[in-house]
Amino acid sequence: MKTFLKVILPVLAFTLASAAAVETKATKAEKAKNAVLITGYIQNPSPLNCEPVEVDCSINFTTAACMTSEATPRHVWEKNEANACNVTLYKVLN
Repeated sequence: MKTFLKVILPVLAFTLASAAAVETKATKAEKAKNAVLITGYIQNPSPLNCEPVEVDCSINFTTAACMTSEATPRHVWEKNEANACNVTLYKVLN
């Protein structure tokens, strides 16, 4: 019986650890793949003339402002109550 436990317990521990590692990696990949895009607005050319764009940004404060993914990035805004695009959006940091 003791020999059986000495063989089975390490195999069982290794199996559980492997399964947990695979599950953790899959969960992180799913979160990255399921990014939520919102509609932001580019001031074109003024805050009262807004052009919609899809971005992965949020109104929650982070250290990075929301920018487009163009060759020359442009600041992306959210509209306020007066329908002007001048509310700051922030980049979602993963």
